[in-house]
Amino acid sequence: MRQRAITFGRAILVSAMLASALADSMKYVDPLIGTGGLGSEYGGMMPYTGVPFGSFQMVPMTRLNRVGQLSFNSADDTLIGFILTRQPAIWMGDWGEVRIPIEPAKIEDAEYTPYLGCVKAGGRMFEYTATAHAVWLRGDLWDVRLLDGYNSNRDDGNLGRRLPNFKGWRCVKHVKDGMQIGVSLISLEQARRNLEAEIGGKSFETVVARTKAEWEKYFCRIEIDAPEDVKTIFYTGLYHTLLYPRQIDEQGRYYSAFDDGVHDGTMYSCYSLWDTYRAEHPWLTLIAPERVDGMMQSLLEMYREGGWLPKWPNPGYTGIMSGAPAEIVLGEAMAKGFTGFDHSLAREAIYKNRTVPQRFDATRRWRDREEYGEYPETRAGLTSYMKRGYVACDETDESVSRTLDFAFADRNKAYTNLWCASSGLFLPKRADGTFDANAKRAYTECRPEAAVWCVPHDPDGLAVLMGGKEVAVRRLDEFFDKLFWQLERGNLSIHGNEPSHHVAYLYNRFGAPEKTQRRVREILTRAYSANRKGFDGNEDCGQMSAWYILSALGFYPLDPVSGYYEIGSPIVRGAKLRLGAPYAPATLDIRVKNYAPNRWRVKRVMLNGVELKDWRISHLSLVRGGVLEFEMS
Repeated sequence: MRQRAITFGRAILVSAMLASALADSMKYVDPLIGTGGLGSEYGGMMPYTGVPFGSFQMVPMTRLNRVGQLSFNSADDTLIGFILTRQPAIWMGDWGEVRIPIEPAKIEDAEYTPYLGCVKAGGRMFEYTATAHAVWLRGDLWDVRLLDGYNSNRDDGNLGRRLPNFKGWRCVKHVKDGMQIGVSLISLEQARRNLEAEIGGKSFETVVARTKAEWEKYFCRIEIDAPEDVKTIFYTGLYHTLLYPRQIDEQGRYYSAFDDGVHDGTMYSCYSLWDTYRAEHPWLTLIAPERVDGMMQSLLEMYREGGWLPKWPNPGYTGIMSGAPAEIVLGEAMAKGFTGFDHSLAREAIYKNRTVPQRFDATRRWRDREEYGEYPETRAGLTSYMKRGYVACDETDESVSRTLDFAFADRNKAYTNLWCASSGLFLPKRADGTFDANAKRAYTECRPEAAVWCVPHDPDGLAVLMGGKEVAVRRLDEFFDKLFWQLERGNLSIHGNEPSHHVAYLYNRFGAPEKTQRRVREILTRAYSANRKGFDGNEDCGQMSAWYILSALGFYPLDPVSGYYEIGSPIVRGAKLRLGAPYAPATLDIRVKNYAPNRWRVKRVMLNGVELKDWRISHLSLVRGGVLEFEMS
């Protein structure tokens, strides 16, 4: 069996109309990166075919999906069908999916692009492409009898909340060379309208070309000069970052799982906010800025319809993860000058989330996915936090991480209330004010030695707690030398856990930029690859790839709400980032002087001839464009 991405000049299964050369950047996309391995030991990706930010993607099925398992794994050799899936991550469930089962057959050949998939199995050939709400599957489908109807399945973590109107509608049109399927969350009639608008009366080649053009619109905005392996990882990562969040509105209307009703307007869903506030959303402000206002307004509509800002909407509240990430994402958009969403409503929503505890907040542990029922878990432990300045570990799970995340979102120093001077760590504290270093489930996807760095909004204050910046640098050295590169769940490092993503950039704020450069380059080259595993940890809706992309270009948001990026160590020879609405049209020309593949040290950085002596660059300066020059040493 062979499975691979379509690359220029050897697409043996692709229609003749795709024989022309692919765009220079898109030919490097390998949708099989991140599709090999078990559980959390791989990137948790599938070879998705559809449009950027589509309401679903089309995927070949090699296994049945569920929470903790996706529909496809590149190690499998049997095709059991195809699926129109909305499952956004391996640890999140699907909802309203459409499965197209076939007689199981051994996969003989398969090639994939973001806009076209081709599979040969059991002597039969299948080709498929997808739009925002419709799919066209061509091939020998003699054993498929799919009919109009709906799927009310919601394996989304939100099963305790009754949604009688939720239905994943589908309409099926059998054509001579296969079938066309329209989907809707609103009604069967809307599914038919979606199918007619997006595929009706068009040829298969036309639909493929239009889907490809949707991807090219974004790929033409970023161009890099880099070694071949870097291009493969970078452009495949770009593809991953453009999958989420999903735009689920249909011709001006959308179904909301927050109030089980239909509304007018734009709606995005599948936000893995605890992960994506760190790099994915900052990256979208650069590569897809015209979508940011709609994404922010969608969060506010969720607040309006459900009463609270969400943490992991899929498509409604799920009670998954911790902290206050929606507040951070909204704050970042406001700080970066996005004005196309309701700022007054945003301030109202943020204020409520930070001051009004959820029902039963003081009596539940708020374990991940547990004790949820019909109540949205927003800021769990807020009652304790407001009373004491920290979340008590004997009252609420993940108490340390919640306290640190709340302090970050609120831009305050509440993190100091959990500082244990004798250990030099943030430790769990009981309601009576005593530390309990042995408290279980006090941290979210990290250990105390990693959580100690989770103060991205106030590195100066953190350094004071540690005894000064020189001490902070020594402790960072110890963190990277002794902890970061430990084997963990099949990964080479702890980079797959998002609380570590900003840590290398803290050296800049502690006065040791050369060490930021060294550590960032090490992560770029060791924690990412172009093989089937792809990278340490799960993709988490674009966060892993966004970290790579921004770091490869030479900058990263230590604190997204600050409106600044920290300077790192670019792994590209050069790049051009083309910016547009709502910004004035501009091009950021990134140049790397004295480049060499193993040369990571940056001597100086210049923006339009002015040296960046503090090793950071503002977002507003960056989007005005010009020349950003790194001089390597």
